[in-house]
Amino acid sequence: MLAYLLLGLVWMLLAGVVVHIVYGIRLFEAGMVSFATLMVIFIGLSALIIAQQEARFQRDLIRRERIRRIQQEQSLKFRLMTEHSVDLVSMASIEGLHEYVSPSHKVILGLEAEAVMNQHPASLIHPSDLDRLGDWHSYPLSEFRLRTASGDWKWVQGYRYLIRWEGHDYSVGIARDVTALRSMQQTVVEYAERLKILSRKLLETQENERRHLARELHDEVGQTLTAAKLGLHAMADLFQLSRREKLYSELVASLDRVLTQIRTLSLNLHPSLLDDLGLVAAIRGLGTRMATLSGLKLSLNLPESDPRFPPLVEITGYRVIQEALNNIARHAGALRIEITLAIDSDGLKIRIQDDGRGFDLDAMRRRVQAGSNLGLLGMEERVQLAGGQFSLQSEPGKGTTIEIQFALKGAPASSRAPTAAEEM
Repeated sequence: MLAYLLLGLVWMLLAGVVVHIVYGIRLFEAGMVSFATLMVIFIGLSALIIAQQEARFQRDLIRRERIRRIQQEQSLKFRLMTEHSVDLVSMASIEGLHEYVSPSHKVILGLEAEAVMNQHPASLIHPSDLDRLGDWHSYPLSEFRLRTASGDWKWVQGYRYLIRWEGHDYSVGIARDVTALRSMQQTVVEYAERLKILSRKLLETQENERRHLARELHDEVGQTLTAAKLGLHAMADLFQLSRREKLYSELVASLDRVLTQIRTLSLNLHPSLLDDLGLVAAIRGLGTRMATLSGLKLSLNLPESDPRFPPLVEITGYRVIQEALNNIARHAGALRIEITLAIDSDGLKIRIQDDGRGFDLDAMRRRVQAGSNLGLLGMEERVQLAGGQFSLQSEPGKGTTIEIQFALKGAPASSRAPTAAEEM
C-alpha cells in the first residue's frame, strides 16, 4: 500500500513539472533535471511494486502447495482407513451417483466396486427396509438388509449422513455386517424358547409326580395306617386290654402322629382341594393350616364365589402363595399376613403382603446372582413360565409385597364377584 502512495506522489510531481514547462520556458532546464529525477524514482518504485507482487505470488504458491499436500495426505489416509476397514463405506451425490465405494463391498456383498458405482445406493437396500428407513440420503443407526451379488440378503447395521464438500452435498454411508450376530441372537432366542418349553414340561411333570405321590400317601399309606389303628383297637377289645396301658397308648399316639404327618405331606405335595374345588378353596385351606401352625394373623380377601382358572394358573398361584407363606414364617418376623385374590378386566391378580422386617432389594438381587435366595427366583421363573407377571417390593423395616398377575381371556362375568375378607 505504501508503494502505491509513493507512486501517486511521483505522478503528482510529474504533473507539476508539465505545468512549469507550459507556463515558463525558463524553467526548462530545471524541469528536465526534476523530470529525470522523478523518472528514476518512478522506475525504482515500479520495480519495488513488481518485487512485492512476485513475493506475494510466491507465498500464494507455497500456501496452495501446502494445502494441496495436506489434502493429498488426508485423502491417502482416508483411503488407507477405508480400504482396510471391515465396514462398508460409500459416498454418493444427492442424485444417487456413487463417488466412492470401499473394497469391503467385495468381501461382504461379493460386489466389485465398479458394479456398485453404477448402482443407486437405495437399489441395494431391501424394499421393506427402505420403506422403514425413509429417506435414503440420511437415516439414524438402524439394521437393514443389503443385496449381495448372488441375490441373497445380508443384515447390516449402519447409518447415513449428509456432508458438504467443495460446494456440493453428498451422502456418506457406513455399515457393518451383522448377519452372523443376528443368526447367533436368533439361535439364543430359539434355545431360550426351547428351555422355557422344557422348564414348563419339567414343572408339569413335577406336579404330576407330586399329585401321584400325594394320592398314594393318602389312599395307600394313609388308609393302611388307619386300618392298622382300627386293628389295634379291635385287638385291644379282643384281648380285653386296657386302653390306658403304656404300650398301647404309645402305639396309638405313634400312629396318630404318622397319620398327621402323612396328611400334611400329602397336602404339601399336592392339595386335593386344588383339583376338586379350585384355587380359592385351596388358598383358604392353606391359610387355615398356616395360621394354625405358625400362629400368624392371616387375612384373606377372596372372591365370594369359587371361580375356576386354567390348571397351570391355579397350580402356579398356589405354589407361589405356599412358598411365600413358608418364607414369611421362617425369615420375615411378621405378625400379620394379607392375601388378596382379585379378578377384573385385566385378569387374575394375587397379592401377598406382610408386615415383617423386609429387606434390601439390591442386596437380594446380588445374592440371587451369587446363587442364594433361589426361592424368590424360582417363584418368578414359575410365574413367567405360566405366562404371568411377577413383581416384588420390599424395604428394610417396611415388610414385603409380592404381586403376580395372569391375563385371562373370556373370564366369566360371575368370576368377577366382589371379594370377601376372612380373618384367621
